[in-house]
Formats: sequence, C-alpha cells, structure tokens
Amino acid sequence: MDQLFENTATHRGVSGTRGWVVAPVHGLNNPAPRQGRYILVANDLTPADTAALDLDLVAGFCTADGGPTSHTVQVAHGLGIPAVVAAGPAVLELPPGTVCALDGNAGLLHAALEGPDLQKAIDREDEQAVQDRVRRETALAAGPTPGGVVLSTTLVKPVQAAELPRNAAAGIGLLATELLFFGREHEITDEDAHYRAYLDLSRAVRGAEITVRTLDIGGDKPMPALGLSQEDNSFLGVRGLRLALRRPQDLLIPQLRALYRAAADGARLRIMFPMVTTVEEFTQAAAHAEDVRLQLAAPKVPLGVMVEVPACALAVDRFVEHVDFLSIGTNDLTQYLLATSRTNPALARDTDPLHVAVNRTIAHVADTAGPAGVPISACGGLAASPVGAAVLASLGAGSLTVTLPAIPAVHEALTRLDHDARQSIRHEALTTGGTGHLTEHVTTLLGLGL
Repeated sequence: MDQLFENTATHRGVSGTRGWVVAPVHGLNNPAPRQGRYILVANDLTPADTAALDLDLVAGFCTADGGPTSHTVQVAHGLGIPAVVAAGPAVLELPPGTVCALDGNAGLLHAALEGPDLQKAIDREDEQAVQDRVRRETALAAGPTPGGVVLSTTLVKPVQAAELPRNAAAGIGLLATELLFFGREHEITDEDAHYRAYLDLSRAVRGAEITVRTLDIGGDKPMPALGLSQEDNSFLGVRGLRLALRRPQDLLIPQLRALYRAAADGARLRIMFPMVTTVEEFTQAAAHAEDVRLQLAAPKVPLGVMVEVPACALAVDRFVEHVDFLSIGTNDLTQYLLATSRTNPALARDTDPLHVAVNRTIAHVADTAGPAGVPISACGGLAASPVGAAVLASLGAGSLTVTLPAIPAVHEALTRLDHDARQSIRHEALTTGGTGHLTEHVTTLLGLGL
C-alpha cells in the first residue's frame, strides 16, 4: 500500500485492528475539533483510556508504542475502530488537524494528505463502506456459514448490543466483564452493579447467548481501586482466575451471584474463567459456582475456561473431563508461546499469531476437545481477520468471536472454505505457518480481496 500515494509521508507501524479511515489527527492533549471525527495519536493508550473513547468523535487511533495483541487493541476490536500501533515517535510530531489516512489492515498512517492523494484516500474509504454494506447484507441473507462455523461477537459498550441483529452475530462470544467497569472501578465488587449490567445486556441482545468471562484483572489492565500489589511481571503474575481465587469474597463470589441471579431471571449465559493453568483451579472455581447456584436455586449454566496458558493447552486432555466448553484466547496464547510481550513495541513485529507453534497448539486443543464432545471456540484479533478465521476454522474451531465490523468479511471468507481448502490451509498452517506465508496462501486459495 506504500505506493498508493505519490506525495505523502507514510508512517509504518503494525496492524492492530482492521479498517480504513480518513480524518484529521489530534493528540490526547490537543483540543478536540468542534465537529467531525478524528484520528487519535498518542504515545500509547491503556485499555481504560481506549474503553472511554467517544466513538462519535474518535474514528480510530495510532500509537507510537504498544503491541498488536495488547488489551488496548483488544478493546479497539470490541469498539470496532481501526488501530495502528508501534508506529514510532514521529507520529506524535504531526500538527493537530493534519489530514491522514489510517490503514489498520496494513499498519500504516499516511500523513498530510492533500489534492489528488486526499481524493484517492476518500474514494477508497467510500469504496470500503460500499463493500462492507454489501458483505453485511450478503451475510445476513446467507445465514450460517456452509461449514457450520458459528460467528458471535464481542463488545465494550452496552450500547453496541443493538447492532447484533444487523450484523449476523449469533450472540456475544466474549464479554470481558472488567471492561464494563473501567471508569467506575469502585463498583467492580458490587454484586448488584454486576447483576444489572448482565440483565440489561441480555435484554439488549434479545435473549441471545452471552459467554461471560469472569474478571481478568492484571497484566496491562490494572484496577487501582482494588489496591493490588505491584508486580515485576504482571502478565505472569496474580491475574485472572488466580486473583479471583485469592479474593473470593470480594471478587469471585459477588460476580458469580450476579451471574446466577441474571440466569434465574432469564439471561442465557455461559461462564468462562480466564488465565487457568491447572485443572484444580477450574474445579475450585466450579465448586464456588455450584455453591452459589444452589443457594440461589438458579438454573445450571455451562462452565468453561479460556485456553491461553500453554500449560492448559498442553494438558487439555485433563480439562475436557470437567469443562462444558473451551475458548482459545489467541492473543495471550501467542504471547506466552512466543515469549513476546503484548505491550512491547520493540517486539511488535515479532508477535506472529500464525506462527507454526501457535497453530500446532490450537490444533492440539481442537483435536482433543472434538472427540470428547467439548465445543471449541476461538477469540482474539486473529478471529477478526478473514485469513485468521479461515486458519482457525481449518484447525478445528467450531465457533469464532469476531468484532461486529469484521463479521461480513469473515463470513465471506468462511463461505469459500470447502473441505479441500480446509485441508490445504491446515497442512500449510501446521508445516510452515507464519502470517506472511498463510496470508498469501489463503487469499490466493479463497480468492479474497483484502
């Protein structure tokens, strides 16, 4: 895409979330324009910063630092806005109001557009909008994918729930509950606040199934209101279920009570525990859940784990005896398998979610869960890419959690995925792998115009 414009400076970063938008840039400390949307530029953003973005104003963002699988990017996925990360400090020097094109697909920020270059960028944005509308209408008309892969979505703001019926989403495949409380952290231990959030969301999605991930606090998602200790390496520290089991009375039990109360009032829920390493952690959490359910005389709710720790993936044969479902968290799984921090910009280009080791691990999980009758899904940035979705489906994922704007393109890719294509993609993923190689192979094989 570097040759798209003739007289424009291009800042090369790494793709965070897909999309193309043309707008002026503004920094965090610059006054926002009085009208119209803009591209936010910043050194970096926290997940809380990102969750708080006003989507009526912010069309996308570009950061100097950060990583493509960070939780900041995960939030951008949930918001459905394009993002480029690790673009270097030069983007911070752009004067406020400079008109740019943000290319989330290629990880580029084309700066200071004017004249013919600006018109090219606007034309491409218009073409993309038309293409997205056609794909969305086609997906809605077509219904389920031919291969039976179910597409659900994720969201950050409850107001987004109204978009589900217009985007062929079967439900919410990942509700990251900690994101609901950014900006109001004092309520994160409040059972009633959780209950209202889950019941309101269930009503907003008209009773569609919601997979609720219990609080995943830690890593790059600190929660100051909880008074947690500083850790040398928070990604390998007390986070997710590890934290909840250490603080059951103020974190785990109130959330479980809220979930089962919502289920008793008609919400269709599944409960998923994050950052699980051992079977014993899951069975301990499941025992807490059953105690709560019996106390409330609530209906049974499927219980599962997020497969993101390599120990869980490698010992998945032990988990399938206990869980109702599994969901592969491709972002953290990639980080831990490749030993590349999600937030380190120096490693942004080394973080390859389609590395052969990641592919083999995903296949192992799916090949073990399938014969045991345990449903297997996948989420993360990889699932929101047509190429990534095709690979995940070929490796055995039966459902994918995809951001709302990405569903039409992913649906289109999966409709072209017949048996022979699956076998070919699976072979290349397990023998060679790599984003570059698999992107070329899948786009050529399926005739995708990416």
